[in-house]
Amino acid sequence: MPKVLALTDSAEDIKNFCMEEDTLFFALRPLPAAEHTYERFAQIYRTLKASCDLSSVDVVVAEYVESIPLLYFMRRDGYHCPALMIPHTNPYPLNLLFYFLLVAEHAHPGDLVICGSQNAASAYEYITGIPAKNICTFGIKSVYSRQNKKNCRERMGLPQDSKILLYTGRFMNDKGISSLLGGYHRLRAERPDTLLVMSVTHIDPPYYNRLAPRMADVVLFHRLEKEQTAALYNAADLFVSGATSIFETYGKSPLEALACGVPAVVPRFDGFPYYIDETNGGLVDIEYLDHSNENPYEFARMSETHFVKVCRKVLGRTGPLGYRIPEWATYEGTMKVLPDLLLAMAESDPAGSVAIESHKIDKSRYPDSVAAVLDHYGLTESEDLLAKATRLGLIDRSDRGNETLLRNLHHDLFLTMGANRQMTGSGEGRDDGRTARGAAGL
Repeated sequence: MPKVLALTDSAEDIKNFCMEEDTLFFALRPLPAAEHTYERFAQIYRTLKASCDLSSVDVVVAEYVESIPLLYFMRRDGYHCPALMIPHTNPYPLNLLFYFLLVAEHAHPGDLVICGSQNAASAYEYITGIPAKNICTFGIKSVYSRQNKKNCRERMGLPQDSKILLYTGRFMNDKGISSLLGGYHRLRAERPDTLLVMSVTHIDPPYYNRLAPRMADVVLFHRLEKEQTAALYNAADLFVSGATSIFETYGKSPLEALACGVPAVVPRFDGFPYYIDETNGGLVDIEYLDHSNENPYEFARMSETHFVKVCRKVLGRTGPLGYRIPEWATYEGTMKVLPDLLLAMAESDPAGSVAIESHKIDKSRYPDSVAAVLDHYGLTESEDLLAKATRLGLIDRSDRGNETLLRNLHHDLFLTMGANRQMTGSGEGRDDGRTARGAAGL
């Protein structure tokens, strides 16, 4: 195995596809937005450089977005090995876009971003120009498997005679909870036996308080163990989500539900259409918006009326329901693929012309939506993407950015995902249900 430098906040997964004795681990915790500055990243890099011999490294595994500026500092200092980037997010909003453009401007030919869906990989390549590949990060673990529904309902204190819809994930304003509750109450008006159960991890208190009056007919669990969450999946009739989140590249929760034999109804957005279709659930129409919705970066929302229609259809299915996850989505499948990938990266062509100095950005390499952002903020040199962007408040998000630019970038990114319809049973030319209300701004 090559010598690997792992920039990560948790070594557990990395150890499963890297030989520990050949891996240097540098703990890098997720940083609050206020700490995303040039100075803070430079300080962390100095600590990294003092902690290990960077010249011995063959491949960098850069997990989460905080690792990407450190990769740039390494290359500026002349350490030119390829990087396997595992961002667990899309290159949006602006600070995340700038991190990946910075790497693109100081690229190694062996660099690779891995995402959980081909939709997200295609969008990464389109927006940043960095090669990307559909490899699940890091796949569904075996704890999520089929169990007896009646027993699981008894265990979790849920009624046996209800049609249970289950949502799992964060209770935050990028997850479309408002649209989900709206759709649920519409469905419940038709079918009073319907019950929404939510198992949430992180809660945004102001957002929850605003939606609390609509939670009267909802069962809420908070921070369950994995085994309890698996029991909830098995207690459910349907997994549901209204998420039009800008962050996830595919979403694990629907795959966890499928592993437990439960179909999923989710928006036709982001990576969901890569693996959800009529064979294992249903896709709900969305609207692209002219103005931000629940948060400053959300320019899409799920149709509540179509949600009801899709849920009604999926709940009405009869016969054997053989839902299962594909091999690529299992944790074991991921861990089989990554060791060979790292080895191939370490044996890739030498860096050759990796840029060390700051240089003029060739904006013609990027889509118009990206070039418009660079022009608007006067980011002309590669170093500007971190240094000047910090001074402008774009890295710590004290300035969230111009809404029109953010909307056009959002639509460019996610409409690109929607256009990549490489999924089982999707069919060429099928109407994808988008209502592109913001299309005039594209």
